[in-house]
Amino acid sequence: MHEQTSARGRKKSFGSRRAFSEGRARLDLPAEEEDGPKVFYNSKMSLNRDLAILFASSHFPAYRQLRICDPMTGSGVRAVRYVLETPNVLSVLAADTEPRTVETAQATARLNGAESKTTVVESDANVLLANHVNERFDLVDLDPFGSPAPFFENALRATLDGGVLAATATDMGPLTGARASACARKYGIRPVRSEFEKEMAVRILAACICMTAGRLKLGIEIVFSHASDHYARICARVSKGTGLANLSARSLGFVEYCPTCLRRAARDKLESIETSCEDCTGNTRIGGPIWLGPIWDEPTVKHMIERTPLLQSSRLSEVQEILACISEEQNAPALHYTTDAFSRRLTLRPPAMSRVLNALHEAGFSATRTHFNPTGFRTDASCMEITSILRALANVA
Repeated sequence: MHEQTSARGRKKSFGSRRAFSEGRARLDLPAEEEDGPKVFYNSKMSLNRDLAILFASSHFPAYRQLRICDPMTGSGVRAVRYVLETPNVLSVLAADTEPRTVETAQATARLNGAESKTTVVESDANVLLANHVNERFDLVDLDPFGSPAPFFENALRATLDGGVLAATATDMGPLTGARASACARKYGIRPVRSEFEKEMAVRILAACICMTAGRLKLGIEIVFSHASDHYARICARVSKGTGLANLSARSLGFVEYCPTCLRRAARDKLESIETSCEDCTGNTRIGGPIWLGPIWDEPTVKHMIERTPLLQSSRLSEVQEILACISEEQNAPALHYTTDAFSRRLTLRPPAMSRVLNALHEAGFSATRTHFNPTGFRTDASCMEITSILRALANVA
């Protein structure tokens, strides 16, 4: 039986095997069985891997020979794609805890002719990373099921000075404030339930890495991030030194949010937090500490866009759309708004995003879309000014 999955990838089922492709990698995996552990492959995360490969081939200089660690490799597709699609990869060390999965990942490397640069071992992720504090990596890519926070300390220790720690989190409930107690337990951070929830997730992840790095006298910069589907992902460049650790800590602060009028403010000091909204006197929600600094590096985003035509992906249009949005929003104010939230509060029909952006521009404000939410936008206009503009648009309609 043959099943077409994309113009560039084809999935087939041969008895107890599944043969298909992702990017430039071919896979031949065991079919699901009732007994024994399943070899994990999540097709929905192919976009995550597309952007991971694009980042690795764009962020680092071409002359740098990359040593990469994929400590939760599953089927091995991520590790093999790094070898096949990132020109300056020297080696990839991959690991999994299940013997059957390790054998499958090794077979994936052989199938793609990547075994000379790919080593797959049976190991717990934290143990593997702890054993590489002296033989560190240019890129450590954490892709666990759930929270990556338990692996941050060992991953940071195993990352070279100037290297990158990349982390994906699928526990969006805690990170977006839907499960605040779980967020406090896992990340040591109090979230705020709001319409900018996916951006909050990214900034919580960044803050958790920053605080973990600070204890190790390491500084970080967030050089790329995105939140798509059911996960959030960040890439943090790691730098050694107490001074840089202190500098990173200055990007930590608190968010003050009013659920009544939707006003939000970033506060760098506890003393400046207001428990009553300055606009409507309603009770504010306080979250933090979160990362208030940049969450993208402009040259990295530019290079990723330039290299996108080289990417072989069944989701190429999604990659292009995300990067186009990020290119627009990367220098805009933090903590975006959404037309849906304003429309609910004002009991108005949500206006088209193009009309909102044009109206803000005509009023003299900066305004841009955000990839975090299809109805989201960033602007330097105040909440009261946005409200006035949306009401005016409703009267014109």
